[in-house]
Amino acid sequence: MIKHTTVFTGMLRHLSRSEFENAVSGYNGDYKIRVFSCWDLFKTMLYALISNCFSVREIEASMRANGNRLYHAGLKQIKRSTFCDALEKRQHDIFKDIFSKLVEKAQTVSGKTKKKFKDPLRIIDATVISLCLKRFDWAKYRKAKGAVKLHLNLDGDCGIPFDAYLTNGKVHEAKKMKDLAREKSVIYVMDRGYVDYKSLYCIQLQGSFFVTRMKSNCAFKRTHNKAHKEGSPVLSDVVIELTGAAAKKAYPKPLRKIKYKDEETKKVYEFLTNDMEREASEIAAIYKERWEVELFFKWIKQHLKVKSFWGTSENAVYSQIWVALILTILIWINRALDGITASPYELMIMIKSVLLTKNSLIGLCTNISAPKPPEYSSQPFLEGFKC
Repeated sequence: MIKHTTVFTGMLRHLSRSEFENAVSGYNGDYKIRVFSCWDLFKTMLYALISNCFSVREIEASMRANGNRLYHAGLKQIKRSTFCDALEKRQHDIFKDIFSKLVEKAQTVSGKTKKKFKDPLRIIDATVISLCLKRFDWAKYRKAKGAVKLHLNLDGDCGIPFDAYLTNGKVHEAKKMKDLAREKSVIYVMDRGYVDYKSLYCIQLQGSFFVTRMKSNCAFKRTHNKAHKEGSPVLSDVVIELTGAAAKKAYPKPLRKIKYKDEETKKVYEFLTNDMEREASEIAAIYKERWEVELFFKWIKQHLKVKSFWGTSENAVYSQIWVALILTILIWINRALDGITASPYELMIMIKSVLLTKNSLIGLCTNISAPKPPEYSSQPFLEGFKC
């Protein structure tokens, strides 16, 4: 007879407990802790994220209601004061290290993933997570608004985070670019908010490519034209040199400027890249992949708890965001290794419904591909009703 652990425990099977404890030891996270360890805090936060608990009171009530099932999932009932105290004092860097370890594992799993282009694709962007300045007084962003900013390097080939940083909302995107763009022989895609010529030149020197949009105030001179088909969406393809004193000093090499008209939206874009070999249409296709990071930000904001928080300190907010990112990677790894075809959204719904029951993720998804029931017309039931 096949015995299953709980669905919650099954999700964590790809997270090494020894690596977690090493991260905790590195920051003395469990120093003088007897009741509620960092591991207990992590699992409780993961449980709360999947259950979509709005407040600490809701977490406490939910776990009390499932008290007789918590043991098999490795969970324990907690008091609000204990949970809040742990959120304040356990360093968020512990969860950041666990995120980095899972990224390494996910990259190993994704080694056989087919690349969209010849070189690996990395998409760099940032999103602002708004906070109430009265409650989160440390997160000053504007005069009457607080925020933190999530800076992300997304693996464009498999759609999972590759690297991430959390900062105050005031930190400009370009200031974290050097930390996010450190690989060789990859393609970096970013919006024009990241056009910092010194950082772009570092990408050039390390043997990688970048594709971004040109700023309207960019001063340049054209050196020569590159051939392109007449009547194609590519309106122009030229090699340029920057003429601004500061810009030319920061980026002394030639650049390529492509003017492209999107056939669907009829909008005209001007791309800036250091790739002189690829077709202009492929450069446009590379930039179009930048939309994947917007979809990722939309996903975590809609389906994970990164817009309302259980604690008000900087450490509590950062910890919650790191655990949310860990959850996205755990879902991806489980889908990839178990061959699950259900979308992350479908999988999240199923996991939430049976989180503490004895089953496996594969067992949850066995009926996903079941034939659809016959469709019956609802028109007879709608007669006489008006919208």
